[in-house]
Amino acid sequence: MTEYEREADELEARSERLGEEIADVREDWERKKADDSVPGAQNPETGLPPEANVTTQGDIPPESEVDERESRPDE
Repeated sequence: MTEYEREADELEARSERLGEEIADVREDWERKKADDSVPGAQNPETGLPPEANVTTQGDIPPESEVDERESRPDE
């Protein structure tokens, strides 16, 4: 076996290990997305992380954005 063939075999093995690692990480992330206690995981209903559902004082909630803008006096 030549040096190039050995190197090709080594690269192929590394590529397979990396592919398995990627699959494991993807599977772990999918499991975490379904767990509400994991920070940054997406909410399955909205596709957004839980922290995206936070409003601050003065923010207009998304569901009533149009109604409140129309009824709010100019500041």
